[in-house]
Amino acid sequence: MHLRTPKRYLRGQKRSPISLRWMWLWILTPIVAFVGLQIYRNRETLAPPVAEALAGIVNQAQNSLSTAVAPTGTPTVNPADRLDRAQIDWREGRIEQAVSSYLDILDAVPNSVEVYYRVAFGLMMEGKQQEALRVAERTVTANPFSADAWAVRAMALDRNNRYGESISSALRALEIDPNNARAMAFLAEAYLDNGNAELAQSTAERALEVDPNSFEALRVRGLVAWLVEFDFESAEDYFQQAYNAAPNLPYLAIELARMQMIVGQANGDSQALTDALGLLSDVVEVNPNNALALFELGTYYFRIEGNFSQAAEFLRRCVDADPNSILCQGLLGRVQISLEDNAGAILSLQKAIDLGSTNAFHYLWMGRAQRAVGNCPAAVPFLEEALERSQRTQQEDIIAVSQDLLRECQVAMGIALPTPTPEATPEADSGA
Repeated sequence: MHLRTPKRYLRGQKRSPISLRWMWLWILTPIVAFVGLQIYRNRETLAPPVAEALAGIVNQAQNSLSTAVAPTGTPTVNPADRLDRAQIDWREGRIEQAVSSYLDILDAVPNSVEVYYRVAFGLMMEGKQQEALRVAERTVTANPFSADAWAVRAMALDRNNRYGESISSALRALEIDPNNARAMAFLAEAYLDNGNAELAQSTAERALEVDPNSFEALRVRGLVAWLVEFDFESAEDYFQQAYNAAPNLPYLAIELARMQMIVGQANGDSQALTDALGLLSDVVEVNPNNALALFELGTYYFRIEGNFSQAAEFLRRCVDADPNSILCQGLLGRVQISLEDNAGAILSLQKAIDLGSTNAFHYLWMGRAQRAVGNCPAAVPFLEEALERSQRTQQEDIIAVSQDLLRECQVAMGIALPTPTPEATPEADSGA
């Protein structure tokens, strides 16, 4: 068997002596050489347009890549203007505006103890104690070696009734700076609130020895004179000195006004009462949402003027500014009872109790409002709580009223009352 295979070559075929491939090579070579020579001779003229064209292509490619990959940039806040405005507001007593400006730039100045300190301090002056504590913690984070940072943390902890931690924080501040009068003043206040009256007095006096013009030390010395020594005139004098040292700080004006009301009522001094009202009015004019000043104005119109409608207006402004103010919610409930709005009083007092009120008056007023609307089953637990709390603190006025209201409710609920024995009657006790 034979396989047929194609013939690889043709026998007898002749090639052309002229190759077209070589002919084209000889034709194009001189042309390319001539063009290259012309480009070389004119390189200074041709280089810029070529380079520009190449740069444009490269830039376009880079822009396309960056647009496709990079996120849209966010504008960076320049804190300088806000900081300057906040400083001016602080010096001129517009604490609410200053705190608002400081809060806007807080993240832009993470290591500024002064800014964090003022925000925490300002929030405390507005009665926002929990918010103040959160910022005070960040003040320590801004600089753990700042005595002022630990001092303002101590003050914030004290305002949140965490007295032991407050004392520890103030002592840490004094470890860093043993002569820090501010830290001593806050330590004295924590001692006072924790029931250590002697330590509070000696620490406050030591702070004044270090710095006789410290408004913090003058203020806490006034608190000691008021609450420990019961020397109201001396307390008023200390508060006046503190206010004179820093008239831009609302809490000093508020405490001076409070003491003027106490002294004015005790001495029948109408001028002192007028001065107190003026101070409080000035505070809310510049800081219209200051809850502590609004509470004191509500107190003034309720207890001194007997103007329940005006008192309710200020107290409603207070709870609008700070819905978590136990003081304002509780007193608003009491004023609403006087206005015969017992349903509204129940709502306000329940809010104060839900917020954690430990004030026996709030429970008494709640029981009274429930009794007024005919709901003795709801009133009794609150009256019993008021009685128990007032017995622990020996508040005789609350004890007597609570017992009277409890007897009224027991009668209304059809519960038989025990017949009093001669030994249990007031007459028998008094020997009459």
